Amino acid sequence: MNPDSHHPTDPAAPSSTRILVWGLAVATPLAWSSVAFVYFGMMAMKRPLSVEHAILAGLQDWYPWALLAPFIFRLGRRFRLERGGWILAAFVHLICGTLVALLDLAVVTSINQYFGPTVSYVGTFAEVYPRIVLRYFHFAFIIYWVIVAAAHAIDYYRSSRDRELETLRLQAELTQAQLAALRMQLQPHFLFNTLHTIASLVRDGRSEAATSTIARLGELFRQTLGNGQRNEVSLREELGFVEAYLEIEQTRFSDRLVVRFEVDSETLDARIPTMALQPLVENAIRHGIAADPSAGRVEVRARRQNGSLRVEIANDGPPMSSASTGRPEGVGLANTRARLARLYGRSSRLELGPDSRGGTLAVLEVPWR
Repeated sequence: MNPDSHHPTDPAAPSSTRILVWGLAVATPLAWSSVAFVYFGMMAMKRPLSVEHAILAGLQDWYPWALLAPFIFRLGRRFRLERGGWILAAFVHLICGTLVALLDLAVVTSINQYFGPTVSYVGTFAEVYPRIVLRYFHFAFIIYWVIVAAAHAIDYYRSSRDRELETLRLQAELTQAQLAALRMQLQPHFLFNTLHTIASLVRDGRSEAATSTIARLGELFRQTLGNGQRNEVSLREELGFVEAYLEIEQTRFSDRLVVRFEVDSETLDARIPTMALQPLVENAIRHGIAADPSAGRVEVRARRQNGSLRVEIANDGPPMSSASTGRPEGVGLANTRARLARLYGRSSRLELGPDSRGGTLAVLEVPWR
């Protein structure tokens, strides 16, 4: 046991005033219940008491404990019954419990002597006190241990809560670190794919298009850096990034690539993971448009559905069933799935499959915020 680890001066510990208030709050209903018990009990025994004596008999049983509670509470926190020091703590509480019980009964006896006997304790203090001790010591001793147990319970609760908060803090820090690592993984992936597009333009002798694409790439990276460490952005911002990316791809595919947006206005301020849509659009172009010379349609749709933001990205390239045969999931999609799992757990969804209108459909759902 390390008594100093829960010293009464711990700023997180309840103050003496608060403990006293708690003690009074607990003692009040018990005291008045005792008043009623004494008054009607003595009446039933044909030995009626005056209301004043009944009140005195009931209140003196409990309010002294409310006054003693701060001292007992701090003793309970100072000497805790736990592994490594319970013998010393038990010895201290046995001594202190005995002394406190004797003190309480001395107060009760003094009150009886001053205000007059309430039930059957007639005589001097020296005559009455031993009788009260023999009759009520065990009761007073139990109350002392109840207060000590309350001090232990509150300490254990606070320690458990602190450990839980610390665990949650560490989990949050770990999640932030993992998300940052995923962002760092996604940005080079996006850069390499865009540089590949630029290289293709250069090989085809389209130098002006390559220069324009480099300029757009610079704008995209400025936008990406502007998001800083934000894990989520508005759908409006994310669509702006997607549009800038599609401008680069339109330079590559010329008039063949046709992009259509069907976005409900209420969804524009909804939150979505940063760079969540760009890998899906890139996937639609690489494995859809680029894989089929006759394909050229990409549609981006967004709406609110059952408490979620639902975004669909469709293309008229080869259906998913044939386009994905023997092909493992790329870095962009795997990265997006990992970030969704970190941010939302099972509350999110990312699925790719054949579109009912032909081609491939990607569906992303995240909780509506």
